[in-house]
Amino acid sequence: MDHPPATSPNYPDFPAGLEYQSGFDNHFSSEAIAGALPQGQNSPLICPYGLYAEQISGTSFTSPRNQNQRSWLYRIKPSVTHEPFELRSPVHPKLVSDFNQSNSFANPTQLRWKPVEIPDMPTDFIDGLYTICGAGSSFLRKGYAIHMYAANKSMDDCAFCNADGDFLIVPQKGRLWITTECGRLQVIPGEIVVLPQGFRFVIDLPDGPSRGYVAEVFGTHFQLPDLGPIGANGLAASRDFLVPIAWYEDKSRPGYTIIQKFGGELFIAKQDFSPFNVVAWHGNYVPCKYDLTKFCPYNTVLIDHSDPSINTVLTAATEKPGVALLDFVIFPPRWLVAEHTFRPPYYHRNCMSEFMGLIYGGYEAKADGFLPGGASLHSCMTPHGPDTTTYEATIARGNEAGPCRITNTMAFMFESYLIPRVCPWALESPFLDHEYYQCWIGLKSHFTFEGSKDNNRDVQNGHNVDGTEGCSA
Repeated sequence: MDHPPATSPNYPDFPAGLEYQSGFDNHFSSEAIAGALPQGQNSPLICPYGLYAEQISGTSFTSPRNQNQRSWLYRIKPSVTHEPFELRSPVHPKLVSDFNQSNSFANPTQLRWKPVEIPDMPTDFIDGLYTICGAGSSFLRKGYAIHMYAANKSMDDCAFCNADGDFLIVPQKGRLWITTECGRLQVIPGEIVVLPQGFRFVIDLPDGPSRGYVAEVFGTHFQLPDLGPIGANGLAASRDFLVPIAWYEDKSRPGYTIIQKFGGELFIAKQDFSPFNVVAWHGNYVPCKYDLTKFCPYNTVLIDHSDPSINTVLTAATEKPGVALLDFVIFPPRWLVAEHTFRPPYYHRNCMSEFMGLIYGGYEAKADGFLPGGASLHSCMTPHGPDTTTYEATIARGNEAGPCRITNTMAFMFESYLIPRVCPWALESPFLDHEYYQCWIGLKSHFTFEGSKDNNRDVQNGHNVDGTEGCSA
């Protein structure tokens, strides 16, 4: 079915050339009207232009200063001005934030999904969002959820607020016009956007059909990974993250709806004004976007294949150093130059669990079947690695393969130390690839040991178990 491009019913003049501030975890400030930011204090008795001062806290008040996140918003009316929340009806049937045996399943099998089709019925980002898997609980402030979305219309007369955690959105098809309380962002496939817990936002779809991936973390926030011996530069640079500038609208919006995700359920509250009435703001708790093509990858320049952690863009850390609640890792265009090395990703069993998606192009470890908009899940200690075609083609090239540049690709991985439970609709999906396991079945033995006519003889430490000589030195 053809889906014509859509204009934004909320903001038809959404500009393509938006201005941004740059940086990650900076203290920013922005004002849409000069002089709207109070000087010398956060909450004066009377704010400039009669605005209300409102703080949004992303961490506890007493979090260490280098981890404390909050922003001050100066708005025409405060966000508290709404009717009581009520459970949204009909209930969204495919959102989970408290993973347990009643709503999701343990499944160690390698799983892969084909790209989901765009709905025929009018569907916005909220109704097109559905959970694939996750672990932990938003109530306990520990865990994560991995969602996908497929939508074809803009949000109309409503704004979304996620009280459960931070969203990291990876669009795969269709631009996103996102209006937040801090300002506006345009996000295209190949970029990501982080929408912190608690911010109200609208997602408009200027191209109509849209599809993508969402990682949600509970009880923590995304941060840049430490660089360690890499040094001071490399991977994702702070200055390449873009933050909106203040933008507001002062208009009556009778019957406007705030839709709040709270404990995985959706609640609604009515108000008569736009929530995007913030004239000025300052702080370090803000939405941001990042262009993945600006990532500076690192790779081996002599032998072996680097661990994928070398390509971490953002991480949501745990209290244990080096162990992530969720890492966002990418596999971008880059040179492969390692000598006498199997260059694709190695065969692996991991204490972490790996969810992969593909934004565009192909993925170097899967010659067939892993398509843009599709996904795969390899859970804790589940074996995975290159398919048969990739392995055989790599071996056939031999040790004389010269430098090779991987182009036109952008794959990514959400990796977590928590074991995910998989939602029933993901396991029952018509897009689940039931033949995925077949991609490895063709792997054959290349074992060439000829030290004994009896090829079944046990060899231990270079000697046959009967005491005779085994492998020669």
